[in-house]
Amino acid sequence: MRCAVYIRVSTDKEEQATSLENQQRLFIHYMGQQGWGLFDFYIDVESGTTANRENFQRMIEDAEKKKFDCILAKELSRLARNGELAYKLKRILRSSSVHFITLDGAINTLEDNTDKFGLYAWLYEEESQRISKRIKVALVQKAKAGEFKGSNPPYGYKVVNKQLVVGDTSTVETVKAIFRLYLQGKGIESIAKEMDKRKYPTPATIAQKKNAGQFWHGTTVKLILQNPHYVGDLVQCRSQTRSAIDKTRELISENEWIVVQNAHEAIISREDFEAVKTIMKSRYYKRPKAKRHLFTNIVYCADCGTSLWYLHDRKGYVCGRYRKHGINGCTSHLIREKQLKNVILEDLREMSSVAVNKSDFVQKASEKVKSIENDFRKREQKISNEIELLKTENKNLLRLLAQGTIEQEDYRQVADENNLKVQDLQQKLVILKKQLNDRNDHNQLTAKLMKYVDRILEFNELNEELLHRIIERIEVKENQEFVIHYRFTNPNAI
Repeated sequence: MRCAVYIRVSTDKEEQATSLENQQRLFIHYMGQQGWGLFDFYIDVESGTTANRENFQRMIEDAEKKKFDCILAKELSRLARNGELAYKLKRILRSSSVHFITLDGAINTLEDNTDKFGLYAWLYEEESQRISKRIKVALVQKAKAGEFKGSNPPYGYKVVNKQLVVGDTSTVETVKAIFRLYLQGKGIESIAKEMDKRKYPTPATIAQKKNAGQFWHGTTVKLILQNPHYVGDLVQCRSQTRSAIDKTRELISENEWIVVQNAHEAIISREDFEAVKTIMKSRYYKRPKAKRHLFTNIVYCADCGTSLWYLHDRKGYVCGRYRKHGINGCTSHLIREKQLKNVILEDLREMSSVAVNKSDFVQKASEKVKSIENDFRKREQKISNEIELLKTENKNLLRLLAQGTIEQEDYRQVADENNLKVQDLQQKLVILKKQLNDRNDHNQLTAKLMKYVDRILEFNELNEELLHRIIERIEVKENQEFVIHYRFTNPNAI
């Protein structure tokens, strides 16, 4: 029997890492006693009250695809501390004919031992609610005591002994410069460009976030200008999760915020902060609804991938990144709308007139689809073979581990690498199959192409509806050359 082993720990602390290793050994020993095989380990370092766990979701998807016969877990709470989630899991496993066994003996669907499933689900959810309430009370008390409880300190500060203290000189000077420029009359987008020009590191860069960008944005500048921490006040508990089960965050009314005045050294004076607030209110205006232009969400920069923005004064489109960050971001890639329209109409007419008639044109497009399909099927088979080889290697590794030929650390290293490769290949396979399914109805393709060849020849002027149906994407190069990606190879997109 193929077993999926689910392990969840709440944190990535050292003691939890030890627990993780012990649990893996426990499951390997249990499977060896039963004569079962390991399909895969599914490991999450997260709370059990939510279903939004990467490997939990991967396991459910694999269960629905019947990739294994049984799920093993230490206890029900490892999978779900939420009654609704527990019952949803039960329904999915039942419909997929996948068994569920907990090593504490509480649940074993192989032996039809499920009588206390509801009781355990309720008990674990109640326990989660109690823990959540205790944590919230403790956080409020610590906030009132002046302890900083955020994940990252405000830009310009660092945390020392749970207190905010002024950080390195460069970030402090950046904060002061932002306030100074705003008080001098600069707008938030203008200030963002100035920060880029001076090459000041962004808050995300200082916080070492994985998705940190090199460019400042107006929204980032605005958040700094509105942050009360810069006058020395510690303001916390401004939002909360709805419950231990529902992780959606909701704002708390301002009179319930925990505010400790003069809790740390100020970077900005109260007078300047209030002056900024007053100016910001006076500058506020409701932006008019942006007008959509013909090539909106179709034309992109070929170099940086950003969508092009329409500028009225230039009657054309420029790279959005260039528009926002200047030459530090990209180059203009200016292309006139009239030029795009004329070239596309000419291109479409030429395409439809290359063949003797519409049927020849459609046949030509269909042949292209068949060629792409053959290539896709070859790639699909190659990926499937690679997945099977990796799975076979993991089975052999498990046998060597059970025999004591290799160490747990060696097994885990190679098996983890193989599992990551399998996940990546399976994701590629899903995308490939979807693309293949989109192209497998030749009759549908023919009918749609015939219809839109008529439309192309009928219109002397492009309209938005026709354009979005026949063109997927246009990429503009710096020299104003552009590449048009048509939807002809995907009938469902036409």
